[in-house]
Amino acid sequence: MRAEDFFHAEDVKFRPILKPRKIGSACRMALKFKEDDLDAAKKAVETGKLELLAFYRRDDLHWIKIDQD
Repeated sequence: MRAEDFFHAEDVKFRPILKPRKIGSACRMALKFKEDDLDAAKKAVETGKLELLAFYRRDDLHWIKIDQD
């Protein structure tokens, strides 16, 4: 994944995972990282001009979309 290079460059630790079906069907892969690294992850996305579906966080059994602002 192209995004991995940009996350490495910004020193954002992540783990590739299969994307949960409840989020959508645009892609089968996702990158999981700590919520504490959200700002650095957003910066990596912006710097790399990456296209991504969204950022989500897990709350009990639900996935909640996080604003990208």
